[in-house]
Amino acid sequence: MLIDNEIKLCTTFTPVENDVALFVMKNKEHIINLSIQQLSDEIHISKSTIHRFCNKIGLKGFNELKVKLALDLAETQKEGEVIDVNYPFKKQDSQKMIASRLLKLYETTIRDTYDFIDPVELEKITKLLHKASVIDIYTHAHNLNPAENFQDKMLTIGRMVNCPKSFYKQRMTVLAASDDHAALVLSYSGKATFILPIIHMLYKKNIPVVLIGKAGSNLYPKYIKHHLYISDRENLRDRISQFASHIAMQYMLDVVFGCIYNIDRNKNIDYLHEAISFMDDREIDK
Repeated sequence: MLIDNEIKLCTTFTPVENDVALFVMKNKEHIINLSIQQLSDEIHISKSTIHRFCNKIGLKGFNELKVKLALDLAETQKEGEVIDVNYPFKKQDSQKMIASRLLKLYETTIRDTYDFIDPVELEKITKLLHKASVIDIYTHAHNLNPAENFQDKMLTIGRMVNCPKSFYKQRMTVLAASDDHAALVLSYSGKATFILPIIHMLYKKNIPVVLIGKAGSNLYPKYIKHHLYISDRENLRDRISQFASHIAMQYMLDVVFGCIYNIDRNKNIDYLHEAISFMDDREIDK
């Protein structure tokens, strides 16, 4: 995972450690050439604080931080042009250039999202969702598209997923849910107004909740114990469209489906083979 992502996911920084974090994210190349004493003198923060900052993002010390920064910079340079996910193409771009820039946006967004994946957390969530008799998805607006796509994929392996569209049906669904259900909440920012009453009721009914959103979107850790983070480069308001968040959400849900599918892989293949003749009545030569 990139250093920037490790920093964004850390919720235990003190105010002083947060100052170190901001400096690191803005001055990667500069820091590589400094000793810990030089960095301490430059930002007027003790060496012990710098060490604690490194420990909190999973590193043993300052030297390991410099190595990780160098690797991150090399990876970034290898990727070439940095795409603006909010305005990925310009007015003068040809149709082919628009296609090229959107290709780069897709690649960047999926790579970002992949870098946020915590394998331990993903394994826990996979087991939780696999165990549930029904998965209820709570979301709205453009996230309904990837949600319904996930619902369709799960149906191909005989798994029930509810995806209520209106706020009314969402609240009726949560009232009807039992503790053998699991809930997926899809919200890029975590600030959608529908979330709090839903997760409040889920918590009362002892139904586990998984949030998929950008880093820092879990605003209710008391109620939401599991999360998967996606690329966080998209601006909530200043953008052409929700290109990046839509692609990131779709990718993460596909990852979740793939992980659930693989637990019962042979059983799911047999189910699909048996179901296809019933579902598809077209006469197609084998």
